[in-house]
Amino acid sequence: MSDRATMSVAALVLLTCVAGSAAVAKAVQRTRHELQLVVTTNELEGMPPHVAVVTAALGTFRGLAVDLLWTRAERLQDAGQFYEAQTLSQWITTLQPRFQRVWTFQAWNLAYNIAAATQVPAERWSWVNRGIDLLRARGIPLNPRAANLYFELSWLFQNKIGRVGDKEHWYYKARLAEEMQEFLGDLTSGKTTKEAIDRFRTISGAPNTLAELERDTPAIRRVLALLADHGAEPDESLVRMLGRVLMADRSLDAKLLGSQQLPPGTNRGLLNAMQADKEAAALLVEKLVPHLQKRILEDRYHMSTADMLATMERYGPLDWRHPNAHGVYWSEKGVAASRTLANRQNVNELMLVRTRLLMLMDLMRSGRVELDSATNRVDLLPDPRFAKVYEQAIVEAFDLIASDKGVSAADFGIAEEHDLYDTYEKFLNVATMLTYLYGDQDEAVRYFRLLRELVTKRGFGDEPVYSDTIENFVAMRFSTAINVNLGDLRQFLDAMIRRGIVEGLGSGDFRVFNRYLGVAHAVYDRRFAVSRKDEALILKESKLVEFPKLAENSFESVMKDASLPVLARARVWAWAPDRLRRAAYAQIADLLTSQAKAAGLDPERAFPPPETDPKDGGKKPAATKQAEGTGDAEPQPE
Repeated sequence: MSDRATMSVAALVLLTCVAGSAAVAKAVQRTRHELQLVVTTNELEGMPPHVAVVTAALGTFRGLAVDLLWTRAERLQDAGQFYEAQTLSQWITTLQPRFQRVWTFQAWNLAYNIAAATQVPAERWSWVNRGIDLLRARGIPLNPRAANLYFELSWLFQNKIGRVGDKEHWYYKARLAEEMQEFLGDLTSGKTTKEAIDRFRTISGAPNTLAELERDTPAIRRVLALLADHGAEPDESLVRMLGRVLMADRSLDAKLLGSQQLPPGTNRGLLNAMQADKEAAALLVEKLVPHLQKRILEDRYHMSTADMLATMERYGPLDWRHPNAHGVYWSEKGVAASRTLANRQNVNELMLVRTRLLMLMDLMRSGRVELDSATNRVDLLPDPRFAKVYEQAIVEAFDLIASDKGVSAADFGIAEEHDLYDTYEKFLNVATMLTYLYGDQDEAVRYFRLLRELVTKRGFGDEPVYSDTIENFVAMRFSTAINVNLGDLRQFLDAMIRRGIVEGLGSGDFRVFNRYLGVAHAVYDRRFAVSRKDEALILKESKLVEFPKLAENSFESVMKDASLPVLARARVWAWAPDRLRRAAYAQIADLLTSQAKAAGLDPERAFPPPETDPKDGGKKPAATKQAEGTGDAEPQPE
C-alpha cells in the first residue's frame, strides 16, 4: 500500500508539474522571442541559403558546436592567430547567426587586428571595409534589433576612419569620400542646409524599381534605348562612370597640373550622344540617376534612404562622404532598436547617445568635405552649421534622460543629466571658437555666454579664460589646440596667419582667411596697444614690425614651406590677394619655379606672376584691407 501511495503522490506531482509547465510555456516562449534566442520560420526565409540550411538542420545541437568553436576562436585570438580565429568566427556566425558577440568579435578582428598586419594602405583599407560590410550587410540584417551591432558599426566609422588613431586614417577618409562621391556626387558643398536636404529628397523619393520609373515617366524608355545603343546598362557602373567624369571636370588640381582628361573607363560614345541629345541627358540626370542612386544605397550599402533623409532633416546637411555622417546614421538606428528591447538594461544607451554627440561635434570641426580626385586629396574643414544641430541633440538627450523610460547606462544603472556635462562643456568651447572663426560672430558670443553659465554652474566660472573678451578666449583656445605658446606673440601671430592662409586661401574661402587675420590683429592690437599714441615705442621695444608686414612675412614663409606640397601652395597662390603675391614674388619666384618643375607642374600655370601694382600704372589688383591690417573687407579671386 505504501508503494501505491508513493506512486499516486508521484503521479499527482508529475501531473502538477506538467500542468504548471504548460501554463508558463507561452510566457517562456514569448520571453525567448523578445530576447532573440530563437530563429523562426519567417526569419529563416530572410537568411542566406547556407545559413538557413545549417540553422534548420542542426537544431538544438548548434549550441554545443558554437560553444566549442567559440572557445577555440578566443584562444586563437589571444595567441595572435587572427586569420584562424576569423575562419572559426565565420563558422560560428553560420551556425548561430543570433550570437551577437561573435559578429562584433569578427568585425573588430577584420578592421583592427588583420588590417594592422599589413603596411600597404590599400590592403589595410580593404580589411577595414570588410569589417564594416560584415556588420552592415550580414550581422545587422540578421539581427535587426541588436542595438550593440549598430553601435559597433557606428564606432568603426567614427573611430577607425573618422579619428586619427590609425596611421592610414587619411587614406581611409579619401577612399570613403571617393567611393560615395562617385555615385552620389557632392550634395552639400556651396549649398544651404535646405538645398542639401532637398537634393537628397529627390533620391529618397525616386521610384523603387525601373518598372515604376517607366510607368511614371514613359519618356525614360528613350534614355534606356540610348544606353543600349552605346553598350551601357542602367546600373551602378553607369552612375559611377558619370560621377568620375564630373569629378575630373571639376578638379582644380587637374587644372593646376594641366592634366585634365577623361578618366579611364569612360564611355565616350555615350557622353557624345548625351551632349547631342539634351532632352535625353536631362531625363537621365534628373530621373534615372536618382533611382539608381537609391538602389545602390539600399541594395549595396543597406541604408534606408527614407531613414537617411529623416536623419538629415533632424541633424542638418550630413555629407555622406564623411565617416561621421554614417556614424550618426547607424547610431540613430541603434538607439531606435534599443528602445524596443525588453532587456534594455544590457544595452549602454548612454554610450550610444554620447558617441552620437561626439560625432556631431566632430562634424562641426570637420564636416565640410573637399575632395579632388585628380590627386586623391581630401580635406575635412569646419562646418559651424552643426553647432545648432548639436544644441538640439543635447536638449533631446537631456529630455530622453528625464523621460519615463530614462536612458540605460548598462551596469551603471540609469543615466543622469550630469553624465553629459563634460561633453556639453567641450562642445561650447569648440562652438565658441569655430563659429567665431568660421561662422556667425553673434552666435559665437551666444555660445561664449552659455559656456560661462555652465562653468559657473559647475563651480569654476572664475577662471581667467572665461572672464576675458571672446577674442582672447578664441586666441587662448586656438593656441592650446595647435600647441603654440601664446606668450610668444610672434609665434602665435604667425601660426594664426598661416592657418588663415592655408585653410582660407587654400580652399578659396576668404571669410575664413579674414577671420583668422582678424583674431591675430585683435591680439596684436591688445597686447601691444597698436592703437595708442605710444605704439611706435612699444613696437620698437618688442622688435615687431607692423601687422601688414607680419602678414606678408607669414605668406612668404608658407610659400617656402617644403613640408607643404607644391600643389597645395599652388592652390594658395591661385587665391591669394595680389598685394601678398607682389610682396613675396621676388623672394620666392626662383624657388617656386624649380620646385614646380620638380613636381611636374608648369610654373607659369601653377605660380603666375602677380599683376602690376596700380601705383606703377598697371591693372588694379584684388587686394584687401584685411590683409593690410586695417579692416575686414574680403579679398576677391582673379
